[in-house]
Amino acid sequence: MPDKKEQFNAANARRLVLVADDELINRELLGNMLEDTYDVLFAENGAEAIAAIREHRDALSIVLLDLIMPEMSGMDILRAMRGDAELQSIPVIVCTSDNSAEVECLLLGAIDFISKPYDQPEVILARIRRTIELCEDRQIIRDTEKDSLTGLYTREYFYRYAEQFDQLNREVPTDAVYLDVNHFHILNERYGRAYGDEVLRRLGENLTEATLNGAGIVCRRQADTFMIYCPHREDHSPLLELASRGLSGDDSGTASRVRLRMGIYPMTDRSIDIERRFDRAKMAADTIRNNYSQAIAIYDNTLHQTELYSEQLLEEFPEAIAQRQFKVYYQPKFDIRSEIPSLSSAEALVRWQHPTMGLISPGVFIPLFESNSLIQQLDLYVWREAASQVRHWREKFGISVPVSVNVSRIDMYDPGLIDTFRGILEDYSISPSELLLEITESAYTQNSAQIIETVNELRSLGFRIEMDDFGTGYSSLSMISSLPIDALKLDMRFIRNAFSQRRDIRMLELIIDIAEYLGVPTIAEGVETEDQLEALRDMGCDIVQGYYFSKPVPPEEYEHFMAEEKVRRDEPAPAPSLPKRTRDKYVSYANIAHALSSGFENIYYVDTLTDHFVEFSPRGKPDDLQIERGGGDFFDVIRRSVVSSLHPEDRERVTACLEKRALLSQLLGDSSFSITYRVMENGAPVYYNLKAVRAGGQDDHHMVVGISNVDDLTRQAISYQEARARSTEFFNIAQALSGEFESIYYVNTKTGDYTEFTANGTYDKLQIEKTGTGFFEECVKNIQTVVYADDRSLVSAALTKEALSAFGETRTIDYRLMIDGSPVYYRMKIMNTVSGDREHVVIGVCNIASQMSRELELAEARELAFKDALTGIKNTRSYVQSEQQLNGEIERGDCRPFSVVVCDINDLKGVNDTKGHKAGDRYIKDACALICRIFAHSPVFRVGGDEFTVILSGRDYEHREKLMEELRTVCAENRKTGAVTVAGGISDYIPGKDSCVADVFGRADSDMYANKAAVKRG
Repeated sequence: MPDKKEQFNAANARRLVLVADDELINRELLGNMLEDTYDVLFAENGAEAIAAIREHRDALSIVLLDLIMPEMSGMDILRAMRGDAELQSIPVIVCTSDNSAEVECLLLGAIDFISKPYDQPEVILARIRRTIELCEDRQIIRDTEKDSLTGLYTREYFYRYAEQFDQLNREVPTDAVYLDVNHFHILNERYGRAYGDEVLRRLGENLTEATLNGAGIVCRRQADTFMIYCPHREDHSPLLELASRGLSGDDSGTASRVRLRMGIYPMTDRSIDIERRFDRAKMAADTIRNNYSQAIAIYDNTLHQTELYSEQLLEEFPEAIAQRQFKVYYQPKFDIRSEIPSLSSAEALVRWQHPTMGLISPGVFIPLFESNSLIQQLDLYVWREAASQVRHWREKFGISVPVSVNVSRIDMYDPGLIDTFRGILEDYSISPSELLLEITESAYTQNSAQIIETVNELRSLGFRIEMDDFGTGYSSLSMISSLPIDALKLDMRFIRNAFSQRRDIRMLELIIDIAEYLGVPTIAEGVETEDQLEALRDMGCDIVQGYYFSKPVPPEEYEHFMAEEKVRRDEPAPAPSLPKRTRDKYVSYANIAHALSSGFENIYYVDTLTDHFVEFSPRGKPDDLQIERGGGDFFDVIRRSVVSSLHPEDRERVTACLEKRALLSQLLGDSSFSITYRVMENGAPVYYNLKAVRAGGQDDHHMVVGISNVDDLTRQAISYQEARARSTEFFNIAQALSGEFESIYYVNTKTGDYTEFTANGTYDKLQIEKTGTGFFEECVKNIQTVVYADDRSLVSAALTKEALSAFGETRTIDYRLMIDGSPVYYRMKIMNTVSGDREHVVIGVCNIASQMSRELELAEARELAFKDALTGIKNTRSYVQSEQQLNGEIERGDCRPFSVVVCDINDLKGVNDTKGHKAGDRYIKDACALICRIFAHSPVFRVGGDEFTVILSGRDYEHREKLMEELRTVCAENRKTGAVTVAGGISDYIPGKDSCVADVFGRADSDMYANKAAVKRG
């Protein structure tokens, strides 16, 4: 790389010029004029000239061409260059005394003429220099105005041409149209980037065709989004149909896998800049994201008012943070495991106390900040406020009550999150146990290793993690059991629906049982009535919050809860109390459950001092005992109910054993006694067993007696074995599939016989839906009626007899079913049975719409996490990720050549101070557009308020000196007009010297500051 003082610039660069003339005197005259400024090549005839042009086509800046030469004339050379795409852009000045040839030469591509003899050297040099500059500028425009993949305009040129259209057609009403490929990242991930690129190319071709003959101009905005500026039309559906044509790879007119959505800002207001017009079109398109029934949305007055309101909130956010307009409220959580609920913690909830608009609901500003990457700043504000309050209350009341704070999904992608929480603990002198972290269930259900790793790191620091909004994220039970959590928090809407419709109470019980199995407490939010509280307590819920106890309140109001908790802790602790459900069970049959296993027809709980007894019998589940009767003489009852019906051969033996003294003596030496006997029923002997046990514990005057039908148990065991032998299908299905499928088919691939099972209640409980003999015929018929048209061939091919008979690895197919007129994603899993049976396969079908939705949410979260909110380019996190990747390549020794460019916006502070922050934001956007335009083939990152970094590789790396000179040239021109300017520095990666990207960045940063200082010196 040249020294800074010798870096390439337009003033001292030496271009290459070819002089083609058969006259020596003419070559010498031109050579003498040019040699001080240019590198000169000479050709004595046409053949040498065309050979030199082809050899030096990438370096030649201009050709000075004589028309009359041996072997090949100047006209023939012009024709040859015009017919060669690689040569036609090289400028040619014809040198001749024949003025009659001027028109023909211009038609063949010549740029200018120089008349012989060469008697005005300064004029000749000026015309050559000007021609070179114009052609180089034109080439730069060619290279930068079109997107390399689609051939459409790039965004910046598109905006310029749209403004030009407005100037020339002031009376023509126009529409701004925004076009987006739905879930394009899923296409790339599932079918490969080459497929995605082909979709974009075809879409570019369709849009080019749609805007021919003055029907509009179109550009590729970025990635999978496009913009169209066109004369107003009432119906844009034909445009959408044309854009969608052939995206499936055929000419069917339908788009398999590919769906477009369109937002339209009609009759655009030309008083606002062109970029804002398309922002409105995008806003309309965003309203139908994930809407399968609508593909076109119009920007209207409702959206306009929403936009104005949202824009005001976004503009005022920095001031609101600085002025502490955001107020943190606290809603107490109470432990209800004792008779008297006790304060266990509180949740920190943010409110915006706006100076003119009053209290703004978090339901309004939280989603807005999440979509504009401001939520992290707000979260950090709340975390610090809560930490400060925890310490204040601890010092004031002498007790510590934890506060839980929300951690957004985007926070979880922050590489500095762990350090942030460490800093909060240090700054406010609190322990991790005093700050609980609530992470929404949907963040976990992305199944992201990064999120789980981050959660594990937080837990290793001592933080307790509450899974928030449980019941809304569609977690599978197998996944829940492996997640790092310390509490399950039931979503408020889940609680309200359960109690309002009275149909999800059992589901609540099931979730609480799951939490108990996991060994974590259950927290229910949104509890509003005493009935709800008591019901949740009976179910075994541990902690509740809601309006029954308190709405979210300011910190000064919350302090009365702290004061009450202080008094409670200072009082002697009362004896612990069991929840009502557990307490009732204990009174009824705690000792019985301890003493006996299931399987008894009758159970007696006997007081051996008084002979008083209570008889129980099971109803439903074995442990669901009901009181049948009670009495004062158990041994009399047992003689009448058992001894009287005994088989004659067993009567004497059993009667002796069941005498009170004999039975109690048996229990003195052991804790249990058992005897088997026969009872005559309908003239036949039936075997029974009687088992007696001591009640256990400190109770020395109670026993439990159970009577079971041995014949029934034996028959059940035999029936179980026979049923298991008969039901091989269930055995295979249970091993072949997990519990996530809605329907399961067990198919004989030779005969076509099949059994269909459907999930009923809990996942692991299958019931037979139907059996049949024509599986393959049924498939052919049903596929045509229920499968989405573009997926029918895929599903048909998978469900043929030949395909199912080809045993191999498990196959998974994603396809769409038409449900209520809309396509819904399903997944089919085809497995061989596990018993070696090569005639059968198991096919499971499950709905994956929610999974697809979660993938989209994850992608959107990732996109927001790695995108700068103001400029739309990559942010600091993205740069850190790229830096880590390059550092890995450097460490492995396989790093490609690259350079780092550091750019800093000049005088941003002055713009902010004199024109306001809105003008400053525009200034930043303009600087970003300038940098992105120059380094069009490299990733640009905004790494600070006014600082950008570019990592050059490939084509930009090869032309890095030229690009840096272009940057400085453009900025020099902008300084004259008052437009945005940036200081720039560059440094190359030096193998063997640089151990990491930071080494390269440091040199580029120093070079940038040197450039900034040089500009200030003038």
